[in-house]
Amino acid sequence: MKRFRADVTVLPKDGVLDTQGKAVERTLRSHGYEAVSGVRVGRFVRFVVEAPDESSAGEIVRAAADDLLVNDLIESCTFTLEQLP
Repeated sequence: MKRFRADVTVLPKDGVLDTQGKAVERTLRSHGYEAVSGVRVGRFVRFVVEAPDESSAGEIVRAAADDLLVNDLIESCTFTLEQLP
């Protein structure tokens, strides 16, 4: 079996009100970062997956995200995999 590090990013879907993102954006702007916009606040989850290949590891990560990490009504996710030595 190979080991892969999975980095999963979960964010509110476009069109879903992100009150945390708006608060962070207002704070950034009030501190002089007027060029900042479109702030979204989400979650980052990292874990290790053991699988025979990258494709299988991706299937495991996708299933875990769909089952436990993401509320698919209001959130979406992306992930990357990196094979570990």
